[in-house]
Amino acid sequence: MDLQDIRKRLEDFRTGKLTSAQKEELQHLLDALSEEEQTALFPVDAYLQKGDHQLPDEEVAAALARLKQTVKPGKVVFLGGWRKVSKYAAILVLVMGSTFLLRKQTGLFVKKSGQTAKRYQVMKVADGNHATLMLKDGTRIVINGGSELLYPENFEGAERMVVLKEGEAYFDIAKDAAHPFVVKTQQMRVRVLGTSFSVRDYKEETRASISVNSGRVALESLLKTGPWLELNAGNGSITDKYEGTITKHDIDVSATTAWIRGEFNFHDAALQDVLQVLQHKYAVRFEVRDSTLLKRRFTATFRNNSIQNIMQQLKLMGNIDYTITDNLILIQ
Repeated sequence: MDLQDIRKRLEDFRTGKLTSAQKEELQHLLDALSEEEQTALFPVDAYLQKGDHQLPDEEVAAALARLKQTVKPGKVVFLGGWRKVSKYAAILVLVMGSTFLLRKQTGLFVKKSGQTAKRYQVMKVADGNHATLMLKDGTRIVINGGSELLYPENFEGAERMVVLKEGEAYFDIAKDAAHPFVVKTQQMRVRVLGTSFSVRDYKEETRASISVNSGRVALESLLKTGPWLELNAGNGSITDKYEGTITKHDIDVSATTAWIRGEFNFHDAALQDVLQVLQHKYAVRFEVRDSTLLKRRFTATFRNNSIQNIMQQLKLMGNIDYTITDNLILIQ
């Protein structure tokens, strides 16, 4: 199902452009979504939450009334501070009567009575750090700064699945042909048998990427339906979070894993991309007064440099000025 088309229809619904027949058709499309399509419909943190939208109390009461009607007996519901939701969540909850987006956005969990929920461990790595995690199956994961990874206490079932909620991680997968390994993000699902690859998917970035160092992976977009894309060693992919498109390209394997060694390899990279990488390594914030500077391109390699040294080299290469105050770097 084309999720981009559904988003467009929801926007038309919000602005009052849909006829009664078109509204009914939209409702049928929403009802037909699978659980995975429901989860993928809105990459909430990257696509929607550009600001909080406080719902009036009377709308909250109306949503709760609808929620009570949709939750069947024998289910347990936990509600957390959910009033701050995006305008699209408000459309679905208040107008369509859907509950899946509420679950996704605000911590509303619904499970059938008697079921045991799978327990996940959470590893958060703050900016300026990175960590290594060894799973019980022998898989090694190196996690970059500003990342959050969910992984089960024990792998059960046909797949070994972890969730990269945000950030960047390098995976060296232990081989187990009977139990494929799956990495899921907001934008995509990566399925492997035994290989090494890296995934980058930060909330504030408009693109998500995969780089395959060895072996082979299969990539599925959760933003737009389509065939799985196969990537081999030396291949990479870039997923546009807004368009849902995936672009396959060749990569320099050593460059994509440079961050693990404390290095940065930029080849004809826009300043915007350079700053996105640096902020997670050095736990700094950037403010660029002149947005045209973000398009300036740089080719450089930095090895275990201080942020002060890197900024000085960027100044010389790109003719930019900057000031550093605590953890804020102002570029102009």
